[in-house]
Amino acid sequence: MTSVGMMATPAATATDQTEEQSTFQKFCSLIAVLDDPTSDDDAKKNAAQEISDGFEAISSHQQYPEFLDYAVPQILKVLRNGTPHFIAELPEQQLRKLLLEVIHRLPTNEQLKPFVMDVLSLMFQLLEVENEENVLVCLRVIIELHKQYRPQMQPEIQQFLQFVKSIYKELPTNVTKIFEIPAQQHMAVVMEMSSGLGSPALTVSGLSTTGATTPTGDGSNQTMIPKAKSSLKVLAELPIIVVLMYQLYKQNVHNIVSEFIPLIMNTIVLQPSQQARASVNFNREVYVDFIAAQNKTLSFLAYIIRIYQQDVVMQFAPQMVQGMLGLLSYCPQEVAHLRKELLIAARHILSTDLRTRFVPHIDQLFDEDVLIGNGWTARETLRPLAYSTLADLVHHVRQHLTLAHLSMAVHLFSKNVHDKSLPASIQMVSCKLLLNLVDCIRTKSEQENGNGRQILIRMLEVFMQKFHTIAKHHIPELIRKCRQGDDVSAATGSGDAGTGNGIGLGTAKPSASTIGVTTSAPPQTPGGTVAAAPPTSPFQLLESKPEEAKTKFQVAGTQLSSFSVYDCRAFVKTLVYGVKTITWGVTQCKSPADTSLGLNKQLQPKEMRTFVKLVRHALQALDIYMIQSNAQGQLHVRPGNCSTVRIKEEKEVLEHFAGVFTMMNTVTFKEIFATTIDYIVERIYQNYALQIVANSFLANTTTSATFATILVEYLLERLHEMGHSDTERSNLYLKLFKLVFGSVSLFAAENEQMLKPHLHKIINQSMELATTAKEPYNYFLLLRALFRSIGGGSHDLLYQEFLPLLPNLLQGLNLLQSGLHKQFMKDLFVELCLTVPVRLSSLLPYLPMLMDPLVSALNGSQTLVNQGLRTLELCVDNLQPDFLYEHIQPVRADLMQALWKTLRNPSD
Repeated sequence: MTSVGMMATPAATATDQTEEQSTFQKFCSLIAVLDDPTSDDDAKKNAAQEISDGFEAISSHQQYPEFLDYAVPQILKVLRNGTPHFIAELPEQQLRKLLLEVIHRLPTNEQLKPFVMDVLSLMFQLLEVENEENVLVCLRVIIELHKQYRPQMQPEIQQFLQFVKSIYKELPTNVTKIFEIPAQQHMAVVMEMSSGLGSPALTVSGLSTTGATTPTGDGSNQTMIPKAKSSLKVLAELPIIVVLMYQLYKQNVHNIVSEFIPLIMNTIVLQPSQQARASVNFNREVYVDFIAAQNKTLSFLAYIIRIYQQDVVMQFAPQMVQGMLGLLSYCPQEVAHLRKELLIAARHILSTDLRTRFVPHIDQLFDEDVLIGNGWTARETLRPLAYSTLADLVHHVRQHLTLAHLSMAVHLFSKNVHDKSLPASIQMVSCKLLLNLVDCIRTKSEQENGNGRQILIRMLEVFMQKFHTIAKHHIPELIRKCRQGDDVSAATGSGDAGTGNGIGLGTAKPSASTIGVTTSAPPQTPGGTVAAAPPTSPFQLLESKPEEAKTKFQVAGTQLSSFSVYDCRAFVKTLVYGVKTITWGVTQCKSPADTSLGLNKQLQPKEMRTFVKLVRHALQALDIYMIQSNAQGQLHVRPGNCSTVRIKEEKEVLEHFAGVFTMMNTVTFKEIFATTIDYIVERIYQNYALQIVANSFLANTTTSATFATILVEYLLERLHEMGHSDTERSNLYLKLFKLVFGSVSLFAAENEQMLKPHLHKIINQSMELATTAKEPYNYFLLLRALFRSIGGGSHDLLYQEFLPLLPNLLQGLNLLQSGLHKQFMKDLFVELCLTVPVRLSSLLPYLPMLMDPLVSALNGSQTLVNQGLRTLELCVDNLQPDFLYEHIQPVRADLMQALWKTLRNPSD
């Protein structure tokens, strides 16, 4: 079997070689048919078709280089010597198209390199004489070969650029012939071409549905193909080649390309007349091709605008503005990909200094029917791109806008903040843009004597409602997922939507030149899937094909954007920083009816109601920080009574939220928090981290006394609840009392006056309620906190107020500490006796009442021993020996024994 196998191998090899040789000879014979003058056109077309169908076989053949040497010159010869035709059904036309497609399919490797210059030379020649279909293939060949081989500069390239210029120059005339001439005259032009007289038709681009047809003798129709020079489809492909030539031969073509700018400006402003549009013969499909060509031309302008901006472009700025706005207005609603290309080109143009030229017309851009159109697909897929582009523009020109324009911007982007079908990133961009308009609104309101304050309050209501939405819908859903153990990542946001560089204020996520923090993440669609990012340069946009740009049909409107934990945190942070900015603007902005000279920080009743709602909704939305991640990145909900804030950002946001109100007028502040104190305390009970807000108020010199008064009055009304079995609520009230007492040390002058009227009630009611309460311990802890806070000898006003209470208090505490109680309770009674907040001179009449507590302290815990020693030292240092000895005498033995016990060595 081995010998048979070895004998069969050479035979198989020989067979393969014979088959390969046969394939090579077959294709060579087909090429020969193309150049055979005796072969008719149908035979040549069939030969070309067979070459095209089997091209993969010959291109992978080992004799492919030999085939290339033979075939390429023959194909170029046939194309060079042949005559262009403009009827699609003619065999000659089909032959030429097949041969051009074969050239386009040739692998761009080293084997093709010797033929590149010949191929390019012929392609450039055919541009001027061929029909639309063939020239579109020629253009693809030119692009591919220049990209791959980067040939040296040739005279044909300058000729090509001049040819392109001539097309742009003739376009106004051609547009008139395409859209304005009556249908009868139009067909006369077509018939003239079909009979071989005159120039080819100047209209329709494409076959079948858009091709013009003429009858033939046998009753069939012939499809007319326009000459390339008059083709809108060809016009759409020319800008990308001009850009490519500029990139390859910048030094040689710089001046020539600059001459395109006036022609481009004239091109983008062209539009059919209203009369032509209203005509029943208006060809909508040809018009789509026309808009596509204008879009590519605008993208070409977006590419060269930075290169020639200072030299030429500024001279034609009015035409550019008119053209771009016209394209937005007239872009067919049913072709969403064209509007997408238009918006991307507009985005690049609006990122230059030319954006200021759009200010007088910006009201048109605020019209969503102009910016986005009313097509369903466009509205569902292009709004993120459109709004981020507009936000970028408004941000950069905001200083030039009138108050009316600023009001329009606030109206539009306020809607976006609440549009659930938009990605979170676009909602965020809208928020950030609104904030950056605050100072402009204030300034313009003063300059124009307008009602900027009303606009700012409207903006505040938008932010307040967004807090409400997050608190009511997003946070409960996120908490539910955490508690169910769903896979929710703390680090995952919903991405950006193709927006750009930062206007400040924290964590936004748009793209390269808008509002927020820069990011390279691609945008997300409303459904949560990652959308294709728009081309990053006009050059990429010019290269995009309509079929690539078309958006897949999807019901995006039913897929509302879901916020991740990251999104919610970023949004809440932005909203908190934002309401502080808006509040500053409101307090700095006078309404027209305000005739006072100074600033009016006093809010009107309607404005105050908005701030009351803000407090309620914002404190609820701040619960987003209760959702935290552990070391493994898993999310969990922090217990509400957790007293530590583990996230630095949470503390900063809470302090900023408090800062919203510390800049207010005192009367306004009091009105807001007297109304909401019940809700605030309840929210702190649910989420103890919110006590940072209360603490910030108490630590601020302008709000401390006011808020402490409101809070202590609220707590005193509920003092009886501290004795109930609800230990969590009792502990909360105790902590809040401690905050109030602590503020007395911070701002003694103001807060002593605040606490003075309530001192008797706190002490007397605590002692009374302790005798009947189920849990009396909290009342004595409250007294201890009070005594510790105001002790130390620096609050004489409170000491004077406390003095009348001293006899009954000491008597009651002595009775308690000598009774039967748990040890921790007795220790607390002893400490209270020794720390009553009065001066020693006021204690002299009641010194006997301190002796038993003093002995108990010296026999107690180390803390009590220290307190007892300090009290005894105070007495020894400041009292006469005889006076002190007289009062110590009844407890002398116990006192000495306690001192000896304290001083002795424990090891003895």
